Amino acid sequence: MQRGLQVLEGTDWSKLFHAYGRATDTPHHLRALVADDPVAKKNALKHLGSAIIHQGTPWTATGPAALVVAGIVFDPRIELPNENIRASLFAFLCNVADASNPPGISEDELRRMAEYDLQPLIQSNDSAIYENDEATNAFFARSVLGCAEVLHEIMSAMLGGLEDADHRVRMCAVEGATTLYKRPVLAGLAADLPQRITAQATKGANIDERCTCVLALGDLDGLPEAFLDDSSLAVRLCAALASKNSTKAMGTLIRIVCEHTTEVDGLFVDRPPQFFGHARFAIVSKLVKEAPRFDQIVDAAIALLPLASSYTVDYDWGRLLTKAFPDGTGTISTDAQRRYLAALVAHPQLWDPRNGNAGLCFKKAGLPYDRGRCAALVRL
Repeated sequence: MQRGLQVLEGTDWSKLFHAYGRATDTPHHLRALVADDPVAKKNALKHLGSAIIHQGTPWTATGPAALVVAGIVFDPRIELPNENIRASLFAFLCNVADASNPPGISEDELRRMAEYDLQPLIQSNDSAIYENDEATNAFFARSVLGCAEVLHEIMSAMLGGLEDADHRVRMCAVEGATTLYKRPVLAGLAADLPQRITAQATKGANIDERCTCVLALGDLDGLPEAFLDDSSLAVRLCAALASKNSTKAMGTLIRIVCEHTTEVDGLFVDRPPQFFGHARFAIVSKLVKEAPRFDQIVDAAIALLPLASSYTVDYDWGRLLTKAFPDGTGTISTDAQRRYLAALVAHPQLWDPRNGNAGLCFKKAGLPYDRGRCAALVRL
């Protein structure tokens, strides 16, 4: 399969679409990545991150664009002084890899959907595809399958990126290679990946890169527990997050939260790409999913509240609230429930009657989203 700039000439971009219409402008942006115009390079990155992959959604132009990027990502002409173009391109390729495997739908189903004849609609007008449910489904299926068809080339780029001189590129390459490692179509392409990432986690000089590798070991069924006693607080935190069904890891995580609360969100200069938002969001997700009982994590839950705001309810304190009141009755039957609700009452920044998401969390717990009424409940 061709990749790099050769793809531009062999592709009819007028029949491909991105988020804003026909992809006839995409070749210009892709060529700009290896040209001398710094503004055009930055605009090309914006095009990839907004038009070619739009909020995680692929388009029919996504696969061909990824083939071009995979072929030029190591070209020295792409870089700019004090910029991070190569790492941004690796992040784009990671997004394409993710888009190739949508949850809840099989490859066989995608291929069945893709059989619908889109050609008459493509030739008619840009909106016709979206006026027919079968056509819309076929368009989505072809977009996803187009991403899946270029995974071998993306994986090859990721494996090369593991040796890049820039730790930010290596971090993105670790995430991308880990994502693709277990895909059957790539079986055997990187059999030694767990060993390579373990070595980087052990010997790497950059803490953010080591953390990325430790998190990856959890996805690769490696041994992140070996790093629970590391000298770096950030590495210990990531080892605790990556270790599965480990009493020691859970204890380490709770201890870190309680003893280093104000530090956890600021431990990283370049946050590991596996994190969605603040590090505490990953911490909360781990606590909610793996702790058998809320009383085991109530101290950590309370410790995190000073970091929370009304805008983060879906990612931290609201999730912990529903963990504390799993039956949805709002009945306070344990000391842990009373302590957590009292701690919420003590933080006025969390109470905003206009916040519908917070209201839904309280409703799910069976409690009123009213600070005064909750204060009365914990005094009973």
